[in-house]
Amino acid sequence: MPQNDHLWEQLNNVSFQEATSSEQGSVSLENLRREVSDLRQANADLEILLETTTEHSTRIETELQEKNETMEEYLRHVYCVTAAAAAVEEGTFQSSMLASVIPRDDQLGQLARMFQSMVAQVKHREETLKRQVEELKIEIDQTRRVQQVSQITQTEYFKELKQKAKQIRGSFGS
Repeated sequence: MPQNDHLWEQLNNVSFQEATSSEQGSVSLENLRREVSDLRQANADLEILLETTTEHSTRIETELQEKNETMEEYLRHVYCVTAAAAAVEEGTFQSSMLASVIPRDDQLGQLARMFQSMVAQVKHREETLKRQVEELKIEIDQTRRVQQVSQITQTEYFKELKQKAKQIRGSFGS
């Protein structure tokens, strides 16, 4: 814009006599003035365009950075859920593994809450099944003992021993 101002000043300084000396000179001076005016307007338009573009690009850059940070956080939380699933498979899961994901208000937070609930239910079922297996083992052992005792008491040898013991007791009592 300073160049255009300088040109404008030069045109204004041209003496009136030189401009009127010829009809052609005045027409070209008027054309130059119009051209300078058009250039000034074009320059002002370009400056507005540059300012607007700069303003929007800064805003867009800020929005992209915010979205990138949001996406990085989301991916960290997805990793937490994935690591929790691997820990369940390995038997090392702890509920604190999902502590950063559970407060989310989106589907990933809901998934983490459901996952944690399912793990708690599975753990409870496993504990119940282990307890039931232990109870069944005890019951099976008791049943085996009863069967073994029954097998022993049903043998001829045991019956004979029992009869002899009865006779011995009877001989002491008489």
